[in-house]
Amino acid sequence: MANELRGVTATGSTCYALIVNSVGKFWNGTAFEDYDSGSYSDYDIAMTEQGVSGIFLGNFPSGITASGTYEYFVKRQLTGSVQETDPVINTGKVDWTGSSSATYAVGSMTGSDFYDYVLRQGFKRTDKSTEVYEAITDAIREMRRRFMFDEAEVEAVTTDSISILGDYQLSLESDFGLLLGVTIEDGTNATPLKQVTKSKFNDLYPDINVTADRGYPLNFTVYAGSIQIGPAPDQVSYSYRVTYSQRGGTVSASTTGVPFTALYRDVLCDNVLSRLFYIMEDFDKGNFYKQRFEDQFLLSVRRERMNSGESVFNQEGFYL
Repeated sequence: MANELRGVTATGSTCYALIVNSVGKFWNGTAFEDYDSGSYSDYDIAMTEQGVSGIFLGNFPSGITASGTYEYFVKRQLTGSVQETDPVINTGKVDWTGSSSATYAVGSMTGSDFYDYVLRQGFKRTDKSTEVYEAITDAIREMRRRFMFDEAEVEAVTTDSISILGDYQLSLESDFGLLLGVTIEDGTNATPLKQVTKSKFNDLYPDINVTADRGYPLNFTVYAGSIQIGPAPDQVSYSYRVTYSQRGGTVSASTTGVPFTALYRDVLCDNVLSRLFYIMEDFDKGNFYKQRFEDQFLLSVRRERMNSGESVFNQEGFYL
């Protein structure tokens, strides 16, 4: 992704942006820190004018790998170097997955709107906002672990994770949720790799850690935070297209678009309510919402499979 940072001012100006996280720390190019006037020149992120439009765009730093909602401030540089006194010309927020800006379907609700919706649906405790937002975050992550909903699908090309002959592991993306598949590309051909269990992988390649034997990759397994490729690739020029669903980021009141609320708002809400009532030790209500969530979740999965062409009929003629 690119051009997440945006501002508008007089054409010919020089603009830059500052990134601030949820606890008010400033990005210095390598990490977030408490604001320091002496480090101000480390905070600026360059922006580029689009033609002579007066519209300036900049890229959200790829070095920020923690998902969340970040605020940015666009400033117009008045002299030959950035100064604290440069005027702010725009502010905005970016929902960041850890590797790209999050995208949401039309009709998604903001974090604060969905919080209010949960309260209207049966959870009346206004003193438990922290617990509500934690339950929303956990419910989204559970749903994305269990099924790859369309709005969470991502296709990424990893080209530099295996750069040393003998290495056979790809790092999982920071927003990794549910893996769909891995395809190897060698410049002229693309071949899907077959996923196997870790035990099967060990049977196929028992000496992968101690031998220099290499070949054209055929299989992969996910283990210990990495995608392991077998046999160990015989070239470092291969690229690997990894298709997966994103893990949901942390939801707060300022979240721009809560996942699922465009289509499955009620399903997500039931999941959240079941968690909240269990926390309150109201197990009858917790069980009620849990069962209702499971029933509606199954119907949601069937709908997604039908839309994607993956549905099959059982003997009674129902979609599976």
